[in-house]
Amino acid sequence: MNCGASNLKRAPSSVKADPDLVRFISSLKEKSYLLKIFNKGLDKLKENMFAGDKIEKKKFPKHYVQKFQINNLYKLNLNSRYRLTYTLIGDKSGVAVVVLEVLDHKEYEKRFGYS
Repeated sequence: MNCGASNLKRAPSSVKADPDLVRFISSLKEKSYLLKIFNKGLDKLKENMFAGDKIEKKKFPKHYVQKFQINNLYKLNLNSRYRLTYTLIGDKSGVAVVVLEVLDHKEYEKRFGYS
């Protein structure tokens, strides 16, 4: 459930990505479909940090809590197959979006323990 976040619209101070994700995205071919939809997702997040659906704390994957020490988590559907996960962190300029992963639906279900 979105918990009302969709009613909010606020641009973040910046949009960043986890270094592992940066390496993955950098490896994609310039005209790849995944890169295209990833960039569209980033554009949405640059306009509105609440563009994704907020995930309940009890559903946070342990992997995210251990690796990223998150205390909030969102998912943005890039299309019917791909999901982007991100968190919001305070920085000196305000609130930044930090993109954690891009997962296909099967990987997303596995990461979140749905399969």
